[in-house]
Amino acid sequence: MISKTFFNKFKKYFVFILFLIIGLIIYKDYGFNIDEKFHRSNGFYWLNYIAEYFNLNNLSQISQEKLDSITGFTLSNINFYNKYGIAFDVPAAFLEIILKIETPLGFYQLRHYLVFLYFILGLVFLHKIIIERFKNENLAIIAVILFFLTPRLFGDSFQNTKDIIFLTFVIISTYYCFKSINLPSNKNILMFSFFSAVATSLRMFGICLPLTFIFLQLTLINKKNFKTILFKSFIILISFIIFLIIAWPLLWENTLSNFLSYFEILDRYFNSKVFFLGNFYKSNLLPYTYLPVWILISTPILHLILFTIGFGFVTKRIVNRIISLTNNSIFPDFWRSKNEAKDFYIFINFIILFLGLIFLDIKFYNSWRIAYFLYFFIIYFCVFSFYLFSIKKNKLLLKNFFKIFTVTLFLITLYRVFLYHPYQSYYFNILVPDKIKKNVEVDYTGLSAIHFLNETIEKYYKGDVIKIGVASWYPIWRM
Repeated sequence: MISKTFFNKFKKYFVFILFLIIGLIIYKDYGFNIDEKFHRSNGFYWLNYIAEYFNLNNLSQISQEKLDSITGFTLSNINFYNKYGIAFDVPAAFLEIILKIETPLGFYQLRHYLVFLYFILGLVFLHKIIIERFKNENLAIIAVILFFLTPRLFGDSFQNTKDIIFLTFVIISTYYCFKSINLPSNKNILMFSFFSAVATSLRMFGICLPLTFIFLQLTLINKKNFKTILFKSFIILISFIIFLIIAWPLLWENTLSNFLSYFEILDRYFNSKVFFLGNFYKSNLLPYTYLPVWILISTPILHLILFTIGFGFVTKRIVNRIISLTNNSIFPDFWRSKNEAKDFYIFINFIILFLGLIFLDIKFYNSWRIAYFLYFFIIYFCVFSFYLFSIKKNKLLLKNFFKIFTVTLFLITLYRVFLYHPYQSYYFNILVPDKIKKNVEVDYTGLSAIHFLNETIEKYYKGDVIKIGVASWYPIWRM
């Protein structure tokens, strides 16, 4: 007989292998976004810097030649906009050299499959997180499938070299946070600090990860463990700062001034007009409803319902725990187990980041893609809903209804992933009316341009050069 352990491993490997095959088949279908040439340039800029720093003369020369060959920008020189982290751009640039790729199409198709591999890595660690929290292989597989078939994430996982990469490192960092809650060893804490630092080098939102974990530790202080917890918190903070400097070459020289220059760039970065619900707004002066509305209209109904159930339960439990602190309860704690502490970590990060994105005048340019990392927290609470129904006793009718309801909505979402292909990045859920779809921004990054270029070539190319006039702000010559 096949053991249960073997069957669980088979399910896990089958799902991930299937996803990798799907990616290999379709990754060439996706267009090229407006930022891709910039990030290719960013990769060679920092690869050249690192090579010079370590006296790797041959690599420095090749990367400089590659950098010099990149032209056609509408942004300022890379020497000015050089504040982005290197976790994706430098490995992509290095692979381009190693694989001796010399064609523009090759440059970007390599990057597309590479960002998809980062996304799959995030799914692997999501699986680990659910196992770490719920000890249930089925829930872990459900989490991975829900995440993979979140349409906007799926579409962006083949071309978004900023937000998908940041999302991946948020997930990996959270896994090591959970490991540290179970066993606060130096190894787990250092791994958590490292991946939190890499995430922060990509998006400054990542700084919330170590800060909330330190807060989690401080809530456990009592007379017996006072020194131990303060020491652990100090280790987290110091190691995070050290790893942030290591992972972000911008900080290798003039650390403080270069770190502050990052915020100057954010402040000086251009304010474009954003079309939202029939009106144009400056990107830093969007209404507070912008993010909540975008989440509601671009997230599958299944995900929204499951999230509401799971988030509502966790919120109620945390509120009850806080109330117990003032009522001299027999259990005067924020949580009563390590698993509840993990839920609290997810909850507090989601609340802080969600409210921060709304009220801190964060610049949004294309729907809410800079906040796509919130999908990780949404999926976590979705899985919590499955967990709640799985532990219901003597509720067979309710369980069966939940299964039928979930499968039905899941099949609808799966169908619409195929329906939108390869434009899952522009997905709206089934309840969104056309009136709303026509009154929000859709193709800000120009992913659809490749469709029209291919159509033009198919109809008019006869061996001669085709000259195309562009009546659009989108720099189509970057293609």
